[in-house]
Amino acid sequence: MLKRIVILLPFCMLSGIFTDYARAGECTYNWTVAALRSSCLGISKELQDIKTMGTANVIVTAVGTGAAGGALYAGIKKSSVDKKIAELEKEMNKIKDMSDADFVRFLKNMAAFEEARDKYNGMCAQKRQLQEQAKKLGNWRTGLMAGNTATAVAGTVISSKNQNESGDIKGMIQKCLDTINQNKQQIGQAQFDCAPSEYQKLQEAASVCGKMTTMHMEKVSKNANTSKIVSAVNIGTGLAGTITSAVANSKKQANKKMDTAANVLAGTSAVASGASTVFNAITLKAINDNIKNATACEEAIGAL
Repeated sequence: MLKRIVILLPFCMLSGIFTDYARAGECTYNWTVAALRSSCLGISKELQDIKTMGTANVIVTAVGTGAAGGALYAGIKKSSVDKKIAELEKEMNKIKDMSDADFVRFLKNMAAFEEARDKYNGMCAQKRQLQEQAKKLGNWRTGLMAGNTATAVAGTVISSKNQNESGDIKGMIQKCLDTINQNKQQIGQAQFDCAPSEYQKLQEAASVCGKMTTMHMEKVSKNANTSKIVSAVNIGTGLAGTITSAVANSKKQANKKMDTAANVLAGTSAVASGASTVFNAITLKAINDNIKNATACEEAIGAL
């Protein structure tokens, strides 16, 4: 009996070794697939959502740029009209301030007097028309500045949201890349333990998903932050320009200094809004670069 135990003991030990080897040689295809699905799916949808917001931001800031540019144009036109009004007033004052001697001369020549009177009446009508035009241009400038300010507020909100979400997506991408690295050995082992088609699909998924990079999302975050700052500056200049334009346009007499200030603020807002549009466009490109890779990754995982 003792001899039988002694003989069977080495056999049992060898059996355990063979069992462990068999387990080591098992195909871990399903386990690896589950890990990839858990870590790499859903990134494309999140990127599409942030792309939608990024597209909206480009449109919003572009509209703001147009509004600020329009406000600047209206302001410049108003300044031109105000200048014409001032020149007309000078001519009219020459007639109103006519000396007695000049007036006697007009009486001696009624035709000349009638011509001067008609000219004066014509200038009065022209002045009223120009004043109405200047008033309208001033109102346009104020309205466009207010519109630009509103788009700047919207741009700041969207940029802030995109900056925060880009950080979350960056974490999702990094998790997927980490999972691929952690399963490299199992994927390599699948060449020996699994069917050839299973190994090829795992290799394809790992290769495609591995093309995603967090660098793109860092660009998104950086450019979104810059756009947010520029839009915040635009809010300040836009609000100040709106108020200055409104005050300048509410006065009966043209206020050249306030009009000039309003035009300068409109120009500053146009530049800021234009810069914000550029940064938002760059952000959108970075998002699109990652959407392409994330979509391909999910298609490869879907084929597992």
